[in-house]
Amino acid sequence: MIVRSLGDGGLLCIHQTSHAAMAAVFCRHWGNQSFARPDPYDAVMLGIAQHDNGWYEWEQRPRLRADGYPMDFVHDADPLGKLALWRRGVERLYAQHPYAGLLLARHAALLYGEPAANGQEAEIDVAIRQFTAWQTQLADSLCAAWAHDQEMQAWLRPSRIDANTRLLQFGDTSSLQVLMPWGSPRTIHNCPVDFEDTYTTIDMTFDGDTITYEPWPFGVDAFEVSIHGRLLAQDHFADPAAYHAALAAAPFQRLTWRVVRSR
Repeated sequence: MIVRSLGDGGLLCIHQTSHAAMAAVFCRHWGNQSFARPDPYDAVMLGIAQHDNGWYEWEQRPRLRADGYPMDFVHDADPLGKLALWRRGVERLYAQHPYAGLLLARHAALLYGEPAANGQEAEIDVAIRQFTAWQTQLADSLCAAWAHDQEMQAWLRPSRIDANTRLLQFGDTSSLQVLMPWGSPRTIHNCPVDFEDTYTTIDMTFDGDTITYEPWPFGVDAFEVSIHGRLLAQDHFADPAAYHAALAAAPFQRLTWRVVRSR
């Protein structure tokens, strides 16, 4: 859950799954004379749009913080539970398209990085290492299963997997940047140029309902991104039942931004 404070005591509660769909819209027009188009396009877009699908069950019965404020993904201090969500999401997406599932697994592994660098407890370190090893096994099994398919073998090169995953992370970062919202401008690193081994940084700037990028990686001069959430009139609840009832009765609110090329 993404919990956006509205400054008047109200909240906009946005599902992770809705955010993921928005992340895909940020990447849908990627590609121009300077930036290559992602390939395999449909599988990559599916991976981006579904990259938080492991949160679906959690968001049907979202939790509260100890003080009664709605829990969001940032403050949910349950690392083993989150790893289980990632694994569930990978397995669900893998069943739809194995390559999309592989991108999600790689995305999660990159987020966790090297366990020893995280200063986590031993149990969590072991779980992260097991997850990372599992995503490597997924890639190896796909290479073996599609050994006869030359096009798929090109998609499964480590450099291509990483580049497509970095595009996922571009969309993820762009969406979260305006939803949280975080500060502007934001430099996004490791943006894929040729989807092999060339990367660059892109500066994202947003002000109100307008977003710009420099350099411009898209094949169109402008497009819209939007998202919906449940609008709550209060920001604290006595118990989960009261919170769930308020969410069920809350009206939807839509937020929209125009992504435009700077002149």
